Amino acid sequence: MHRLIYILLIVLFTSCFGSPTDEPKKDVELLQLWSVNHGTAGDAPPIVHEDKIIMSGGLFVYALNKDTGEEIWKYQFEDDNILQGRVFLINGDQVAVAHTDKIRAWNISNGSLEWEFDYETNDLKPRLTGKHISFLNKFAFTSENSKLFILDMSGNIKKIKYLDNEFGVQGLAYNSNKIYVAQGTNVTGLLTLGRVTVLNAQTGDSLWVYNTERSGVSAAPKIEEGALYVGTRGNSPENTFVALDAETGELIWEYTNSNILTRNFIVGPKFVYINSGGTIFALNKENGSFVWEFSWTSSTLVKPIYLEGYIYHSDHNRLFVVDAETGELVHEEPSPGGFIWHIAASSNKIFVQVSSKLIAYQPWHLRE
Repeated sequence: MHRLIYILLIVLFTSCFGSPTDEPKKDVELLQLWSVNHGTAGDAPPIVHEDKIIMSGGLFVYALNKDTGEEIWKYQFEDDNILQGRVFLINGDQVAVAHTDKIRAWNISNGSLEWEFDYETNDLKPRLTGKHISFLNKFAFTSENSKLFILDMSGNIKKIKYLDNEFGVQGLAYNSNKIYVAQGTNVTGLLTLGRVTVLNAQTGDSLWVYNTERSGVSAAPKIEEGALYVGTRGNSPENTFVALDAETGELIWEYTNSNILTRNFIVGPKFVYINSGGTIFALNKENGSFVWEFSWTSSTLVKPIYLEGYIYHSDHNRLFVVDAETGELVHEEPSPGGFIWHIAASSNKIFVQVSSKLIAYQPWHLRE
């Protein structure tokens, strides 16, 4: 039901207010390389690993050959629900995902079920909307009641970590034997506060904490070249995006305004690209200065993708190709049929998942 309501709101908004603020310069269709039909798209975006793309559709998880779309294996869920976890996790020869009743892990080569973690039996459940991670032959999951838990490659509990019970656990990242935890809480008047807590990945000891009064942190942090990037989203008068020293938590730079709501973001070669739901902001990685923004006219849950100088994004009805250097809209591809739910990329393909189909396109930088 929530998907149907969301679709109707997007259709109404788009029909009333039209296209993005920038018009594409070139009217050239992206080349479709292959497509595969499936049942209703699940909540987790497809993920590319070596020669495969892993995705969900209907009651199935699939592994397809990323170059041809040929099915390598598929697994059918036991219940009657499409996949509701938001992320596939790849760890060694396993791919794991959280679903309504269990976390399941399959052999990524042949699709054989390797283990299951039953929520009721273990009295422990991950957030289906959480940003979970895999690292060093382990899987870490955000959970309710301000905690996270870690499983080994057999689905056994290795650690349960309880954090400050005032702050929920939303997203995780891993780097250099540290787990970075994105957190948020609501206070009087629904004002939202944010926090990043950094833990020793082996012992669970807290190493440092960064607090912000400008809304909660829900998107998973990202670490690159010693910098931790993270942004906020919530009901505070202003929101913020910061770069911190990943080792110490010291602030490197901060960009703050009332519009920058961080649903998710990409760290590119020169810029950080922040998806607010209705606008992508590009900030300079070195100093946080504003570079450009690209806006459209309806909120979206799609996560943008960066590939070879271009940002690929969607308002669920169109695929936008945006110049990553300038923010210029260089191409707008209509949906090949149905709502666009997810975008993924390999080195030479863009994958677009609509309601009942996965399509592989030639990316813009390889067009003839």
